[in-house]
Amino acid sequence: LLALKQNQPDLPDDVSCGFMACLPESVCEGWEYDHGRYETRKCSIIKAKDAVPEENMNSRPGLRTPVKVEASGMIKDRESKEIRYCISDEGGMNASCFNVPVRGHWGIENQLHRHLDVTFREDAKGHAAENLLTMRKLALQIIKEQPDKLSLKKRRLNAAYNIEYLKKLIT
Repeated sequence: LLALKQNQPDLPDDVSCGFMACLPESVCEGWEYDHGRYETRKCSIIKAKDAVPEENMNSRPGLRTPVKVEASGMIKDRESKEIRYCISDEGGMNASCFNVPVRGHWGIENQLHRHLDVTFREDAKGHAAENLLTMRKLALQIIKEQPDKLSLKKRRLNAAYNIEYLKKLIT
């Protein structure tokens, strides 16, 4: 399962148009209430051969199932809506098989951004250069892999103030 983003040429638009042109093969709807947030998700799948132009099919061998998840949520009085597209090399499945993995992928991505915001105070820095963002992601990955019982924030501070701890992290 691979999430589609707008930085990928043609495929996100092809898949989006495919869902407008083709009736879904399978649809699954669900809802969840957790931590004060109510969210509904509608997952639909179509056959790639019916929706994606042949040139894009040829450049992505194994592409079998485009997936669309329409999520809407409500926290207090704020409403959010989002459409996520993915592709899969799995075939012969129904939409309910994809709803949980798609949500899990976005959960991982959201968790990464939360740590970048909290641990590295990324939002407080304004428009950081892209290379600093890359370095922060690398540093976050290194400190997350440490077996000690310290929080990520304490690991980062230890690395900043204790050269021996920093050496241990990078070796």
